[in-house]
Amino acid sequence: MSHLVSVFMKRTFFSFFFYILFAFQSFLLNAQQAAMTAIPEAPSNVSKEEVVKRPRAVKNSEDFFNAKEYTEAIDHLKKAYSKVKTREEKAEISRRLAESYKFTFNYKAAEAQYKRAIKLKQVLASNYLGVAEMLKYQGEYKEAIEAYNDFLGVFPDDPRGLIGVKSCNEALDWQNNKTRYQVGNLSSLNSRSNDFGITFSGRPNTFEEVLFTSMREGGIGRKDDGWTGQKFSDIYSSERLNSDGSSRSKRSRGRSSKSNSTAARIQKFNSPDLLPEIINTEDHEGSPIFDSRRRTMYFTRCMELKRQQLGCSIFTTRKAGLSWQEPQAIIVTSDSSRSVGHPSLSKDDKILYFAGDLKGTTNDSKDLWLVRMDKRKRGWSEPVNLGSSINTSGDELFPFVHDDGYLYFASNGLPGMGGFDLFRIKLGPDGIPVGIPENLKAPINSSADDFNILLRPGGLEDGYFVSNRSGGVGGDDIWTLYEVPLRYRISGMLLSSKDNSPIAGASVKVKGNDGFSKVVKTLKDGSFMVESEDLKKDVQYSFSFEKKKFLVNDAGLNTSGLKFENFDFVEKENIYLHTSELRAQMDPIEIPIVLPDVYFALAKWDLNQSATNALDTVFKTLERNPNIVIELRSHTDYRDIDEKNMILSQRRADTSVKYLISRGVDANRLVPVGMGESTPFEMPESYKGLGSEIFAAGTKLTEQNIKKMSSEKQEIANQINRRTDFRVIRDDYVPPVDPDAISENSDEKKKEKLLIGKIYTVGERPSYTTICRENNITLANLKKLNGGLRGIRPFTGMLLKVSAKGDYKEFDSSYRQIKSGDSYRTIAKEIGMKTKALQALNPEYEKDLPPGTYIRIQ
Repeated sequence: MSHLVSVFMKRTFFSFFFYILFAFQSFLLNAQQAAMTAIPEAPSNVSKEEVVKRPRAVKNSEDFFNAKEYTEAIDHLKKAYSKVKTREEKAEISRRLAESYKFTFNYKAAEAQYKRAIKLKQVLASNYLGVAEMLKYQGEYKEAIEAYNDFLGVFPDDPRGLIGVKSCNEALDWQNNKTRYQVGNLSSLNSRSNDFGITFSGRPNTFEEVLFTSMREGGIGRKDDGWTGQKFSDIYSSERLNSDGSSRSKRSRGRSSKSNSTAARIQKFNSPDLLPEIINTEDHEGSPIFDSRRRTMYFTRCMELKRQQLGCSIFTTRKAGLSWQEPQAIIVTSDSSRSVGHPSLSKDDKILYFAGDLKGTTNDSKDLWLVRMDKRKRGWSEPVNLGSSINTSGDELFPFVHDDGYLYFASNGLPGMGGFDLFRIKLGPDGIPVGIPENLKAPINSSADDFNILLRPGGLEDGYFVSNRSGGVGGDDIWTLYEVPLRYRISGMLLSSKDNSPIAGASVKVKGNDGFSKVVKTLKDGSFMVESEDLKKDVQYSFSFEKKKFLVNDAGLNTSGLKFENFDFVEKENIYLHTSELRAQMDPIEIPIVLPDVYFALAKWDLNQSATNALDTVFKTLERNPNIVIELRSHTDYRDIDEKNMILSQRRADTSVKYLISRGVDANRLVPVGMGESTPFEMPESYKGLGSEIFAAGTKLTEQNIKKMSSEKQEIANQINRRTDFRVIRDDYVPPVDPDAISENSDEKKKEKLLIGKIYTVGERPSYTTICRENNITLANLKKLNGGLRGIRPFTGMLLKVSAKGDYKEFDSSYRQIKSGDSYRTIAKEIGMKTKALQALNPEYEKDLPPGTYIRIQ
């Protein structure tokens, strides 16, 4: 990839500051490695006289190869092969052909030439390693493992063999693992040439305008690059569009413009514009970035003169209005023999990260470095190497500091899937990496070169990177990166406990321990569905079911520990969806409810622990259903005479009622009834209690039937008959007025009023219907909260108050709603503030203020 990075890495150019330029992104990331590594001359035993007589094709091939003009070198090397006589010369030409094919991305041809060099007895580690790497770059991981083992057979002490085997095994695993990430070619921005070096531009905190680097036709430079055969690179600008071709940035002013699920899959950009010639020159320019205010731009410039690459350096410039100031090179090293590039700034602009071959690099490769802003010296500090946790004997390039606390970068020295892979590592408070680098794996990484990542705020979720993988438009292409969101829904079924018939029209109240709340209704078939983007993972959800003539019931489920393989991909919405199943029942009030475990010893009416636990469920039922009055009925078996059984059952019922009264239940809601032996139990369909596995549904436990059973079954049947149940006899009970309760309720209402009101940011395809539905507010209340909104249509990025009973005192003290005809000047005059100060608080808005939304006033 970055042909610039490599092509110019080692070349010096002498200017006022003796800068050495370096790595800036472009075509071949592999090329970056090659340009920093001198290619050894072929071993030769020919005489000086014979050297003089070498054919012109051989001389030309050496000139182009040494100048790293590999496209031209390939043609001359092919001709030179047939002109040389010795095996050593043919082997060296084969090796150079392999290198040239490698750095022009023809990996299959490179593999063949490395193999030919080996066959011609050129026993070099680079040849054996080259075969393995070329197979790896083609994604042939199993064959590459065999080649790495061949390499180890010849060079057993070289650690690169074992590293290669490990990386291929990991790549096979990563390819087979299901992942949430989607990648796609940004075809609307890419060309048949190399496109790379992308960064966000435009106003601060917006992410729909970009600058990027391209070697396409139509740039400032007229020369062709000898390495790639393409034009010298320039910096271009472009803007992302909505699906209808309209500008996204104007509709989302001041907002982070985070992509939604469907928009992220296919992105459109307008036709790129070339930056002016004060930025772009006849040389290579690329890898631009901005400071946090998007006012100062840093970029890499690499210069060339008559086949001599003079190196690369970081330049900086500021935009003044519509014009750019003259770029100035910044000094990060006084050593004029070194190259630097690929700048990236920390969030506070105080640390500049970059790649370079400065003194102290690992194995003369390219490492990542940082310098700190020294305000006293009005310049940058001495460079600091980021250390062995990140820098290897290979090349580390394209640092990118993100707001998630990670440093992202590309490396071909760490175990990866192909050429350059993308990694990330956590940054400590001092800006130095800590821990172990993490490979971003497939599909972000591939067997090709993957580098130059750029992310929107929020983590490794949404952004871009550069790759020369198959499926692109040109060589290096810009690709989209998107982590498909996980969504949750709950599918439920509500049935009657009497006969499992569906309950239609019941109210289902859902609450999460994260504050989520929603109410849905059951359909005719008893089903209900809870769908919302606010359903999250690791949340406990409770359900309350209510319907007339049924007892209120509840249930629960949680979304913890759900495995990714249990999510289904929904292509239309571009989401991964998990559906949790919930099946619940409600008890009709006319059916007696048997209390499990409220069984009494023969001729006894004392409550044991299991009985009190069961009566606690009755207490909870009465709490959930404050308007019901119940008969609490106690039954006996047929043993003993009827009169005694009636007295015994009444005592048992009285004991149960007394316990409930002791728990705080109003005595007026409880009617104890002794049933004696008058109502033998009949096994219902849905019964799951004692004896359900012995007696079939419909079995009536009468004295006559019980006496036909075995003694063991008789005892169980009689125990079942000694049961306690309850039956709802009224559902119109009105609790007495409690002054203390009124006071408490009033306090609760006051607390509710003190809840801070929610501010809603309007998303894509805005409509008041969608806004009201998502926030459970009526249109009338929405308009009342937001000044009427007369004649105002919602737009993406618009701020609205959406809590009908919310407290907006704090918000109103800092924000002011924009009305039709308002301008910065009129609002500033109204609030006694200077116009420029007001504009500085709201940099996201231009002169035309959009009515209906709110701007900051302090």
